[in-house]
Amino acid sequence: ALTLAPSDVLVCPLRPVERFRDLCPEEVADLFRTAQRVGNVVEKHFCGTSLTFSIQDGPEAGQTVKHVHVHVLPRRAGDFSRNDDVYEELQRHDKDDSPDKWRTEEEMAAEAEILKKYFQEN
Repeated sequence: ALTLAPSDVLVCPLRPVERFRDLCPEEVADLFRTAQRVGNVVEKHFCGTSLTFSIQDGPEAGQTVKHVHVHVLPRRAGDFSRNDDVYEELQRHDKDDSPDKWRTEEEMAAEAEILKKYFQEN
């Protein structure tokens, strides 16, 4: 998987679909409940003070991977020189799909192990 920053997490629906409109209402609700839960965890873990949720839905919106996914990106003051630069970075990032920039299965498993403890609380 290719993410914008080490703290950028992707949330995908269980059923892979190309466009947001292809999800049924229950899947939309599940996707955003999950994005909310993940957002709470990554904001806490990465010491963020805000969150950016982003979906590029279709090629003209910058979607390059043909399945719906939500970027959940913890934010903090000064992380981008202009706040909305995050969207330009997301668009540039999604076009840079070279495998040598992907995190390995081992790296992703290690990250998941670190974040898993937050989901086991309560």
